[in-house]
Amino acid sequence: MSIWKQPLAPELAREVDKKMVALMETFQIVGVSAAVVKENQVVWSNEYGWSDLDREIVVTEDSVFRIASISKLFVATSLMQQYEQGKFQLDDDVSDYLGFTFRNPHHPDVPITFRQLLTHTTSLNEDETGGERYVVFSKASRKSDPPTMEDLLVPYGSLYVESLWSSFKPGDPRCFAYSNLGSMIVAALVERLSGESFDEYCRDHILRPLGMTVSDFNVQALADINRLGVIYSLQEGQFISGVDDCKGVMPEPIDWSNVAPGTNGSLFGPQGGLRTNARELSKFMLAFMQGGSFNGTSILQPETVELMLSTQWEQEGNDQGFHAIGLQFHITDDFIPTKRMFGHGGSAYGLYSGLYFSREEDFGIIFVTNGSNASDGTRGSFNNVEEALIDTLYEMVVKK
Repeated sequence: MSIWKQPLAPELAREVDKKMVALMETFQIVGVSAAVVKENQVVWSNEYGWSDLDREIVVTEDSVFRIASISKLFVATSLMQQYEQGKFQLDDDVSDYLGFTFRNPHHPDVPITFRQLLTHTTSLNEDETGGERYVVFSKASRKSDPPTMEDLLVPYGSLYVESLWSSFKPGDPRCFAYSNLGSMIVAALVERLSGESFDEYCRDHILRPLGMTVSDFNVQALADINRLGVIYSLQEGQFISGVDDCKGVMPEPIDWSNVAPGTNGSLFGPQGGLRTNARELSKFMLAFMQGGSFNGTSILQPETVELMLSTQWEQEGNDQGFHAIGLQFHITDDFIPTKRMFGHGGSAYGLYSGLYFSREEDFGIIFVTNGSNASDGTRGSFNNVEEALIDTLYEMVVKK
């Protein structure tokens, strides 16, 4: 039976389209790619709006967008593939694999582990000065002679600042702090463990095996740069283009041939740089909903999937939108109230994205937007645009 089943009656499909178009008008959504999975099949998917406002390119099923932090799920999957090969244990000291000593200076004798990297409990701190330093590192990494992770993470490194660290001991539940830098470190570890560059590793071991043929962490690997959607931010009532505004011209490649795998980790934006769409993301989501396999291809063993979706950290009252997390998977009851959902959201430069599924009720919802007039929502973890898309797709597609 085809995985791309579209069972919605034509009349209902038209009603969903009308509601989605109305939401786009209400919230000034530039473009959106969305899909709904139910009972191991894609039961609905569609695209609306604009991929590029200036060039008047509409969103199609071949359009791809930067998806922000949903990308972290692919980073975690790549690391756990190495785990399955017996190359490390979750509570190993990552310093033994990075090639340098990685420690919180406030707790120099306390090791930082793989598990802590995947649960944001390393005690890394990206607020204020520490956050600014992570951005400096990211921008410097776009050049042909990028800094190394040691430059940022080791005392007396050229980019090191002690404010990268909180005073909490690594692993202390109170030290939870959402960390983009943590995903860069994981990507560096994947490179060291596999001997491959991060973009090539994900392409060869996750994306292409799942049939995600238009998705990639490396813009240079996209088949058609005109399919890449522009990301817009709303400023004083006007949409301003920003990330991925390539104007149909493939960016000049950066020569990273002199960068040894595992020495930087940020080159391909593991924290948020995957370009893809809802249709292709549904294949990745279905693999996790089906114990690590999709369409006859296994990317993880069932026991590894269980481990990644099991609660590793939990704390009520946390103000970062996270109350529970598995191995990188956000575990939340806010996506749809009263329902336990697993996945990840994304937010950057004006884009909002979400990939979440219910194991108990066997459904999932995916959306990617590239610009909107968003404001605070009512459920803590999500804004009003996200909530409107979630509720519409749940009520009109999942419940039918």
